Parts: sequence; structure tokens; C-alpha cells
Amino acid sequence: MSTQNEVQTSVDSPTGKVDNGAQAELFGTFHGVLKPTLLTIIGVMLYIREGWLVGHAGLLGALGVIVLAYVITGTAALSISSITSNVRMEKGGVFTLVGQTLGLEIGGAIGIPLYFAQAMSAAMYLHGMKEGWLSLFPAERMQDTFMAPIVEAGIYESFMVVAFFFCAIGLTLISTRVAFKVQNLVMVFIVVALSSMFLGLSVHEWQTPQLIGDFADGNSFKSLFAVFFPAATGVMVGASMSGSLKDPRRSITKGTLGAWGISFVVYASVAVLAAFLVPTPELISNTTSLIDYARWPLLVQCGLIASCFTATLSSLAAAPRVLQALGEYRIVPRGDLLEQENKGEPRKALIYTGIKVFIVVLLGDLNAIAMILTMFFILAYFTINTVLCIEKSMNLISFRPVFSIPFLVPFLGSFCCLGAMFVINPLMSLVSLGIILAIYIILDRKKLEKPWETVHSGLFGIIANWAAKKVFRTGYFEQKRAWKPDLIMPVEKGSQLEGVSPILKAITYPQGSLQVVALSYEDKASTEQLRGVNQIVKDLNTKGIFATSSLVEARRFSGAVKTAVSVMRGSFFKPNVLFLPIEDRSDEELRDSALTAKSGRMSLVLMSLHQENVFGQQKSVNIWVRDQSPDWNLGLYMTNVDMLALTAYKIAGNWKGKICLCCAVSKEEYKRPTRKFFKNLTSLARLGSNVEIFVTDESFSNALHSVDKADLNIFGHSDELTKQAMEDLTKNLGTTCFFVRGSGIESIMA
Repeated sequence: MSTQNEVQTSVDSPTGKVDNGAQAELFGTFHGVLKPTLLTIIGVMLYIREGWLVGHAGLLGALGVIVLAYVITGTAALSISSITSNVRMEKGGVFTLVGQTLGLEIGGAIGIPLYFAQAMSAAMYLHGMKEGWLSLFPAERMQDTFMAPIVEAGIYESFMVVAFFFCAIGLTLISTRVAFKVQNLVMVFIVVALSSMFLGLSVHEWQTPQLIGDFADGNSFKSLFAVFFPAATGVMVGASMSGSLKDPRRSITKGTLGAWGISFVVYASVAVLAAFLVPTPELISNTTSLIDYARWPLLVQCGLIASCFTATLSSLAAAPRVLQALGEYRIVPRGDLLEQENKGEPRKALIYTGIKVFIVVLLGDLNAIAMILTMFFILAYFTINTVLCIEKSMNLISFRPVFSIPFLVPFLGSFCCLGAMFVINPLMSLVSLGIILAIYIILDRKKLEKPWETVHSGLFGIIANWAAKKVFRTGYFEQKRAWKPDLIMPVEKGSQLEGVSPILKAITYPQGSLQVVALSYEDKASTEQLRGVNQIVKDLNTKGIFATSSLVEARRFSGAVKTAVSVMRGSFFKPNVLFLPIEDRSDEELRDSALTAKSGRMSLVLMSLHQENVFGQQKSVNIWVRDQSPDWNLGLYMTNVDMLALTAYKIAGNWKGKICLCCAVSKEEYKRPTRKFFKNLTSLARLGSNVEIFVTDESFSNALHSVDKADLNIFGHSDELTKQAMEDLTKNLGTTCFFVRGSGIESIMA
């Protein structure tokens, strides 16, 4: 009789289109995230607005503006990194993150303004290029050249910004990879430009810095912040490239945080440089004073133009990918057209974006664009921080980010975003929120087809669950991502609950629940036996177990269990695990209980309690997985492995102990693929670092004693498994054993 776990794996993909990426070349961390993000942040504001900021605000005031801007973008970067490490990133960046968590409606309500903000960033950088070009080639100097007719017509500045636009859009249309390769050369220009700026201290007299500025000419702290804030907003460029990355989970986290940290050091250093290098009056009156006071101004002017050009390329590469994702999920009109790709490039989305950028380039100026961008980006950062706050406060077992941050970080970020919005411009903040609300209402009425199961669908269930604990003390919804263990345990006498409270708490705490069903038989005087069940349930609640009780009358055990499961499964919040100790039960009763659980779409956990060791030191759990060699395939839904792993994860987590994944294979050559499967399972399921792997080619009976002894052993349940076989395993191992069968509702990969 085999007592090894039956593992059912599936290689089916989740619902949605499959993209094998055959025609798209993917980027790594440096080229796909860190470089474009860093070069987007270190853009026009550094050269022609930071000196102006220091002049009006003083050194400490400027550093205050920079720190506040980077606190907001930094918390967003941390939140993006944390959420990214918990989900399978698809194209669309922040839109996808929000959509996967709160649903397409809220994702679209944020994604559309974010798309426009990133597109308009390109217009801002193009205006920066124009200012850099005019410092090199002013209109007066071009009057005696072939540009004379354009200068005389008074359209020289507009002509140059349009020319730069067509250069950038043309290069991006050719290939994003070609555009990103240009950035390698641009990085050299930026390093040279920064070096020239700092070497200006060697040829100019050092100034006594003005620590607090006059904030003259109506330039208050909040208006200066509003103008400068877009300088730090490029942190989402890398996330927007999610669909074009080899490993989005790893690359977005490392690349985004790296670019944020490096750019902060650069901006803070240049602020200090400006205060010591350039006289305050000139900082105020001349926006290019940092360039003029550099060791070699020409190099800085070239760096400005190159920096703005590459930032334009990054924005033109990122924004169309957000639009493509919006089109793919039919968030925007003509989605079937916008989602199309040509050799891995969203060229139609890029053309559509280019038209919008062109219009903004002709109509806007730098400061006006900066104010609009500030509101759009702050709203996006507020949303991403709020998403993480919701995820962390819900305590769902599916939220297991590899990169975890304290709750205070996104909470502080959300608070700062709201404060910044209403300090800068209360009216525009309300208008922006109204636009987002209007977009949400429109999308909600469209009844969008949801490709993911999100916590949005379970959010009200979680709220109802919290309220029910306070008022009705009941259970909650069943769904894969919001799955939590809600146990139903039939008992015939109160003593059956004694001694098992530690394991019940380990399984259910903090979000799970226990429904104790007291069974009363017509042919037995069971009233005395059941006396005290309610009191024991109350005691369980004092131990941190959310437990309730009910009474079911029937002729025999199997019928009582079937009735209890049927009644409870018809309730608003449904139990999803039938938990049953095997002592005092016959083989027939155990088989009937297994059939009842299966028909009720519930998981089954049979417990064979070791009377002496009980739960040992409560430090370790062994999971035994049946040999699947040579076909080890890691799928999204693996019925028995899902429930075994989730059960072990909950228990080991509450015990603060370790998990050991165990398997006895039939041949030596199967050991390596088995270990690989376990390593992939550990990584993708985010089981944590305290996981060990034990694979041997010994017989199963010998393997049981070769592995380190655990306080609990978990096996898969099969219909052929008898009570005697379970008791023999328990006695042989000297530990309590679980025999588990999943329902298909739970998923360790969620």
C-alpha cells in the first residue's frame, strides 16, 4: 500500500493570452531598468532648474524640496519593488500592479493619467533640449546661416523642438533596443558634464551659500516643489518596461531602487555645488548659470542636450507600453489596434503617443507642463502606496513578497502624497481626483473581462469578515488568491478538542477560523458527552483561535458530517477544510468523510495524533511528495501540492520553524530534477528562506528514517489509504502525521 503523496501538476497557463516572446528581445536589469530610469531622472531639471531652485529657496530650502520629492518617489519605488516581488509581472508596469491587486477598473483609472503623465514627460524633456540648444546656438547666431528664414519668421525655437521630436520618435520607431543603445553614449556625456560642473570650483571664486532663500517673485516653497518635483518622477520608467524584461520581479526591484539612490545623491550634490559655485542673484536671474560657471560650459551644454534626448527616448519607450497594456485589456478605445506589436515593438501605440506628445510640445511650456505632471505622478504614487497598504493590512496568505518593507513606508508615502497634492494646489487636486473617479465609473460600467483574480474581488469579503468577527463571529469567501484556512471539525465529545488547540492555532492564525460541529445521535445519549463543547470553544478564542460551534443531530457519524458540511457550505462565509482526527473513527467513516469533503469542494486533513510526542517542540514540518520522475513540471495549479504546502507554510510560520520538502525517487538520476523542482517551488511560491530539501534514492520506508526527525509529517491522502496504515506511519515515525487532500480551490502559487 503506497502512503506517499499524490502530486497532481498542471502546466496550464492562467486565463489570458500567451505570449511566447519569440520576436521580442528582452532586457536585463541594467539596460532595461536602471539605465533608462536613471537617465530619465537626471534630466532637464538638473541643468536648468536646480540652480534656480537653490537661488530662490537657499541651500537648506532646496535640499528640503529635494528630500520631500525623494521621500514621495522613494516610498513609491519601495512599494513598487515590494508588490513586484509578489506577482507575475506582465506588460503595463504600475497599471498592471494596480490592476492585479485592485482590479482593472481602478488600474485603468490610474493607468490612463499615468500614461498621459509619462507621455507629457517626453514633451518636457524636449523643451529642455530646446533650452540647451538655444544656449549653444541662440537665434542671433543663426541669422547668418541657412536657418535665417526660420529665425526671421520667428519660429526658430518651435522649429528646433519639433526637429528634436521627430529625431526621438523616429529612433524609437526603429527599435527600442537601438534607442537604448544610444543611451550608453549619453551616459558618458552626463558623467563628463557633471565633472565639468564640479570642476568649476577650481576656476571660480567660492561663494558663501545662502542657507534660506527669500522665496521672492511669488515662488513659495510649494510652488518651487511643484515645479521641481517632476525631476524625481522617472522611478516608474523601469516598471513600465515590465513586458520587455527577462526577469521583471528581480530587475524592477534592483534597477528602480538603484536609480533612485544614485539620482538622489546627484541632485543633492549639485544643489550643494550651486550654492558654493554661483552667486545667488545669478542663480535666480539666469536658469543656465550652472552651465555658465562650469569648467567647460560647452561640455555641460552637450550633456544637457544628450541627457534630455535620452530621457525623451525613455519616456517614448515606456509610455506606449502602458498604452499597449491598456489597449490589450480594452481599457481605452481601439484597444485591438493599440495592443498590436511589430517585431516586439508596440509601434501603433508609439505613433498614437507621438501625436499626443507633438501637440503638447507645440502648446506647452516647461513650467506649465511640470505643474500638470506633478499632480498626475503624485496620484500614481499615492495609489501604488495605498495598494501596498491594503495588501499588508489584509494579511492574505497569498501576499508573500520576496522584498518586504514595513507598513509604515507605504503609509508614510500615501500621507505625503495627499499632503503634497493639497498643499500645492487644492483645486487641481480635487479636479484630478474627480477625473480618476469618472474614469473608474466609466470602466466599471463597461463590465471589463478580468484576466486575473484580484484582491479587489475579495476586498469587501475581507471587510465583511472583519465585521463578522466582531458581530456574527462567522467565516468568509472562498477564492484562490484570498484563500485562508477555514476549518470545520466534527466532534462527538468535548475531550476530542483537548490537546489539539496548538495545531489548530498554527493552522488558522491570524486570518483563518474554526467551526466546531458537535454531533448528536438519536440512538445515543450523547448530551452529557457534548456538554462543555461551547466552553472549550470559548477557551479556544482566548488562545487566538477564531472558533464557533454548532450542533447537528443525525443517526450516525457519516450522516452527521454530511449534514454539517452541506449546511455550512450553504452559509455566506464557507468553511473550506474538513479537519478530522482519525482516532475513534472506522475505515468506512473515514472514506465517507473523504467523499463528503470532495463533493463539497473542501480540502481534507486527517490527523493521526501521536499520543506521547503530540506536536513535539513545534519547530519543524516535513512534507512528503510522491516521486513524479521523470516528469517534474511546476504548474500554477497543483491540487495536492498546493494544500500540503499551504498547510506546512501556515504551521511552520506560526511555529517560527522550518519546512523540509522530502521525496524518495526510484533512481539516482532522478534526484537532480527533483531538487530543481523543489528549488523552483520554494522560489516561486515564496516559501521563505527556512526551507530544506531532502531527496534520496532509498526506498520510501528507509527514507522516512534518513531525513531529520520532524515535529509533524504531512503526507498526501489517497482513497486506498487505511486507518491502520496511517496509524502505523505515526507509530513508525514517532510523530503526529497529517494526511491531506486538496480541493483545487487553494493555490500556493497565487
